[in-house]
Amino acid sequence: MYKYILLEIKERVAVLTLNRPEAGNAFARESYSEICDAIDECTANDIVGSIVLTGAGKNFCAGGDLKRFKTLIESGEYIGVDGILSAGEMVLAIRKCPKPVIAMVNGAAVGAGCSLALSCDFRFVSPNSRLMMSFIKLGLSGDTGGMFFLQRLVGTAKTLELMMLGETLYGEDAVRYGLASRCIESDSFEKETMEFAAKMAEGPLFGFARQKQLLMKYFYGGFSEYAKDEAESMSSCSRTADFAEAVDAFLEKRSPVFIGK
Repeated sequence: MYKYILLEIKERVAVLTLNRPEAGNAFARESYSEICDAIDECTANDIVGSIVLTGAGKNFCAGGDLKRFKTLIESGEYIGVDGILSAGEMVLAIRKCPKPVIAMVNGAAVGAGCSLALSCDFRFVSPNSRLMMSFIKLGLSGDTGGMFFLQRLVGTAKTLELMMLGETLYGEDAVRYGLASRCIESDSFEKETMEFAAKMAEGPLFGFARQKQLLMKYFYGGFSEYAKDEAESMSSCSRTADFAEAVDAFLEKRSPVFIGK
């Protein structure tokens, strides 16, 4: 049914798996709409009580596909506003989902992949999990609601630090910063995450839904307007010499030389 994701229901827990392991589960153009459709499917299915979002293979999600970025630069298309808005719609669908959504962050969650994890209700990590808001390393301002969600989780000062430095946070540090809910040892990571999801699936779902409704209305209510400005900002950044240089440097396995233009 889906090309870039897998959706499996295990008793009352839906497991939504990003399925591009050969690309670190980086987003394809269609990934955003597929995830939205899967979330809607889980919402409508009365059997499903909770959702676990994870990645196939070694990583959660590498974010944007840099090989596709190179093609967009060469074609003169760059990163379009519509694509960024689609990413925003994806994370908004997760925030609006009335059922608990748990990110099981295996391996790396980078850039938009980190933003995706931040949009979930819970984030479970292992000591080997890596969260990084890496947009600035490409000369980009950020997308997929990352800065918006960060600000609500850790406040403005720490948000600026994480966005401007783009440093990697491993499992324990992610919990310490407030970005992850729990850090679980690797050998029991999946088992304990699924046990938690099963427990939530048997919880008072009506009450959970009302809590999420209130959070959406009063604490995430400005997201739609933010997403429009975020898309314009990302699109303009993608037209800079710094972005082109950063993509080339990554593909050539060297450090970029930025000129601020």
